[in-house]
Amino acid sequence: VGMKLLNEDKAKQLYYYMLLSREYENKANELYTLGKVHEKPLSGVGQEAVSVGAVFPLESGDYVVPSLRSKGAFIAKGITAKELFLELYRKENSLSKGLWTSHHMGDMSRGVVLTSAVVSSSLSVAIGVALAAKLKKTNQVVVAFFGDGGSSRADFHTSINFAAVQDLPIVFVCENNLYALSTHINEQMKNPNIADRAIGYGIPGETVDGQDILEVYCAAEKAIRRARKGKGPTLIECKTYRFRGHTESHDPDDGRPKDELDYWRSRCPIKLFEEYLIANTNITEKDLEEIRDKVANEIEEAVKYAESSPDPSPEDLYKYVYAQ
Repeated sequence: VGMKLLNEDKAKQLYYYMLLSREYENKANELYTLGKVHEKPLSGVGQEAVSVGAVFPLESGDYVVPSLRSKGAFIAKGITAKELFLELYRKENSLSKGLWTSHHMGDMSRGVVLTSAVVSSSLSVAIGVALAAKLKKTNQVVVAFFGDGGSSRADFHTSINFAAVQDLPIVFVCENNLYALSTHINEQMKNPNIADRAIGYGIPGETVDGQDILEVYCAAEKAIRRARKGKGPTLIECKTYRFRGHTESHDPDDGRPKDELDYWRSRCPIKLFEEYLIANTNITEKDLEEIRDKVANEIEEAVKYAESSPDPSPEDLYKYVYAQ
């Protein structure tokens, strides 16, 4: 079904976005371990199919409200590797002049909304953006990300209820990676299917395999189309898994069961998509290798560029505190 909506050029682009997200995060983790950057990475390695697949059907004028582990959403919306590394290194020529973290960066010109570190608080911002789009009749759609832990906070319930009542053009995407830091989903809710909560708000809910980018893409494309027609929000739950620890200062296994880790790590979304493309399309291993080489070169160039870029000046410390 997914390939009926995509041509092979778009399929290659999906693969490129997922791989760039993965390799950016691998490099960020490495740089942190070596002490070259001081911002602690909260890695989304293993979850790339969710962040890329849910954003890919959006139009250029639409908005995305990312979460901590949705780096692929930034990339699929046009944020470059150079811009990501400039933010990670906190350089003066970054989008934020070195004042943000790379986790919460934004660029409204490309529809990436600056978010907060407070879990799920960005959903309140997302419905504000969606309400503005509805009132101004711009035909824009918002995709907002949050985790399974975030779905237990009041921000989720009040935001999704308001969006439902107002028929806002928004798609709520839950990255259910089973753990809210170290709390397993079974310890925070009786029903493990977060999408089932949609019925309580009178909106559609769908649970998909978050390791299958085509499944995520199809669900998001349908929900975005529905929202653009004025039919209101959809809740999409993507069953996924983070392959690394909660942060890079944690043990990568985080005390999680070995059989669980082995199962999910065997279902790498990038490998699954590679296997699908080779088996079902005219895309060859050589095509994929070319994309891998492109990503490797892009990451290398971006790191060199960021490292050689100027640091913020102490004289500018108070420059952006107050509006002119």
